[in-house]
Amino acid sequence: MESRPEQSSIWRKLLSLKPLARSLIGCEIGNGLAASYWWDDWLPHGPLIDFIGIDGPCKTGISISATVAGGCGPGGWLVPSARCRTPALATLRDTLLQLPPPMPSNESDVFKWGGLCTWEFLRPSAPLVSWKKVVWFTAAVPKHAFHFWVTNLDRLPLRTRLIQWGMGTISTCCLCGNAPETRDHLFLHCETASRLWAVVLPRLSQPLLQFNNWQELIDWMLTPLMGLSSTLKRLTAQAVVYLLWKERNNRLHQHSSESVTQLFRQLDRMIRDTLLARLNNKRCQGLLSQWFKHA
Repeated sequence: MESRPEQSSIWRKLLSLKPLARSLIGCEIGNGLAASYWWDDWLPHGPLIDFIGIDGPCKTGISISATVAGGCGPGGWLVPSARCRTPALATLRDTLLQLPPPMPSNESDVFKWGGLCTWEFLRPSAPLVSWKKVVWFTAAVPKHAFHFWVTNLDRLPLRTRLIQWGMGTISTCCLCGNAPETRDHLFLHCETASRLWAVVLPRLSQPLLQFNNWQELIDWMLTPLMGLSSTLKRLTAQAVVYLLWKERNNRLHQHSSESVTQLFRQLDRMIRDTLLARLNNKRCQGLLSQWFKHA
């Protein structure tokens, strides 16, 4: 049955796109059912449509739409005749006779992009970072973890960043108004932040600490401490950072403020609810007693 004119037109358009990808995509043959015999780069010579020529299908009797498996018969490869006179066909014959034909039991064909698997090319892997465990960990509260991740990358729209973007605004901290609003100041050095940490750390049986910069906070969250669960420590630190940002936005946009005592009450309720919701999580068993121990 002949194909309809519109189908033939679509087929020609699809074939016209092949040259755009042939130079980038390579292929490792498995069962030969996915790779194109003529268009894909599965032999050392490159795509056969380029190596043999556009009249290759006529010379070999292998359809232009055939897969690599379609280039095989019951006895193996369908190779050009030994009497073929063109050097390209002779080279193809010699190459195929040295290769095992694809078998249906083999794994699927693997396409590669510039020497890499296509998935690796489209989604390159970045080096592992040391702070991963304090941002994404089992039992983390998703919105707290996401906010902490953005904060760790220093991507929050703080006033100092807004000025760098050309937005006319003052640079002083929304919580204290005594220093430029940077990440380290807002979450570590601001009077409100310092007072909140001073209440939180004793609840974790920790001495009063002064984090000089963000990296010191990350290092503290990564360091195992005797008698303190790493999960509870990270849950609490992320919640503190989240509440400070929420309070900052409330003062800026809602013109309302809460005291450090009220902020800690919110934190206490938040930690209790988080741990109660995770009682079946092995990492969270016994953490409520740790949180109440120094209440």
